[in-house]
Amino acid sequence: MSKKIVLALAPTGGWGKDYHNPLEPDHVVEEVLACAEAGVSLVHLHARDREGNLTTDLNDLYSITRKIRKGCNIIIEVSTGGLSNLTSKERALPLKNKEAKMGSLNMASLNFLDKVYINTIPDIRYWLQRMKEENIKPSMEIFDTSNICISNLFIKEGLIKPQYNFNFIFNYKWGMSFSLPLVEVLKSMLPKESIWGAIFGESKDFSSHLQACLQGATMIRVGFEDSRICNNHVAKSNLDPVKEIRRELEILGFQITKPSEARKLLGIK
Repeated sequence: MSKKIVLALAPTGGWGKDYHNPLEPDHVVEEVLACAEAGVSLVHLHARDREGNLTTDLNDLYSITRKIRKGCNIIIEVSTGGLSNLTSKERALPLKNKEAKMGSLNMASLNFLDKVYINTIPDIRYWLQRMKEENIKPSMEIFDTSNICISNLFIKEGLIKPQYNFNFIFNYKWGMSFSLPLVEVLKSMLPKESIWGAIFGESKDFSSHLQACLQGATMIRVGFEDSRICNNHVAKSNLDPVKEIRRELEILGFQITKPSEARKLLGIK
């Protein structure tokens, strides 16, 4: 086996300052650069304040992305998502970031943890229009099979061009639970010219990540946004899960992409 895997990092959790969570810009940059050195080729970022809350103040995000770009050439993906009271237009503000080449968006509303995560069809259409204007590649986050049907709507409208990048989101409370039969169903629903990755909430180890890769995932993500646990221990930094999942992937014969390779795989010009 010699399949290449894009290793992605979501460095900052939304819970606040506990458990070594990187919130200060220099702390975020330090961890991202260390993880890039260890094999990460894509970083997923929200606009957060220094308490971990989503914000419309983009100064820290701009500072973080400028310093990341100065220090390495990994792909920067900004998010329109996250639980908050922000409007759809406010959630689109990170898409103005000139260092961003990808933008993530959720393809439907859902029960998420114990709240309703609102992503209406008009909101999704607006975010995709903004991505098109900013020349940002959409990364479609799939929490349910119906989300792929909604994605097909926007493909038909011409707002999403091939290749199509999907991320299957598993194991968040009230979301999809990971199973191999479900992965096969999701894969069977994807349009032609698609690739897919996998993201796991609150994972304790990387067994599901590895199974997803064996089933054909192109991208796999770790980091404090998804889980601060690394093989049943609280990680001291994001570098812990990055090093460990790379070790486990390479044991199985996978190769971790360089950023230039990741750009080709993800269809980024």
